[in-house]
Amino acid sequence: MTSDVTSAPALSCAGIRASYGPVQVLFDAGLTVEQGEMVALLGPNGVGKSTLLKVIGGLLKPDDGSVHLGGVDVTALSTRKRVGHGLCQVVGQATFPSLSVTENLAMHGYTSGSRKWTKEAVEAALAVFPRLHARRDQPAANLSGGERQMLALAKAIVVEPKVLVIDEFSLGLAPVVVGGLMELVRRLNERGSAVLLVEQSVNVALSLVHRVYMMEKGEIIAEEQASTLAADPERVRALMLGGHAAGVSA
Repeated sequence: MTSDVTSAPALSCAGIRASYGPVQVLFDAGLTVEQGEMVALLGPNGVGKSTLLKVIGGLLKPDDGSVHLGGVDVTALSTRKRVGHGLCQVVGQATFPSLSVTENLAMHGYTSGSRKWTKEAVEAALAVFPRLHARRDQPAANLSGGERQMLALAKAIVVEPKVLVIDEFSLGLAPVVVGGLMELVRRLNERGSAVLLVEQSVNVALSLVHRVYMMEKGEIIAEEQASTLAADPERVRALMLGGHAAGVSA
């Protein structure tokens, strides 16, 4: 039993059906992120990507289907308990604006139950992000967009997640800032976090992850190696513009 859990994917969800009231949004959606892997979920706006992330995070109860973290069925568990199973979600530039950089990071150490451990984890995170270290006593509200995104990512070092889910981390940021953030995500992955990335920029996603799932109208319509898609821009364009309807095979 232990070996099965140890070798299980870091994250897997299958047969996910989810609705907002009478409107069904997800139709048997599913994906897998293996241990140590980086995976992207791509597709146009409004196809259900963020809804699937809500189901994975426990913020939306699915009508059907299951979510597993490291082989453990967490479908019925609260968001807080999923964090205990190694899940961490970064949504945009979400921070506590009135709290300092250091206080923001310390907030994410609550699961450890140890002030000493939290203090050490915060210092470790600041060591990885020199710009945040220089602004450690400033309120998050005073940070630039790129710095707020760094702060949102830095919490992953404090939490040390087994699965890091990132939603639209490049949105509205300058290319030079995005390049730096991509390198930080790689470093988090090297520290042991499997990564699921939802990203509007196809170029950013393909240059960062190992595998890609494409979503259309609440369904996963294709699964590809990132390197394969990067070499075939016409296929990427077809999938992003509705490749399922156009007969593009998975």
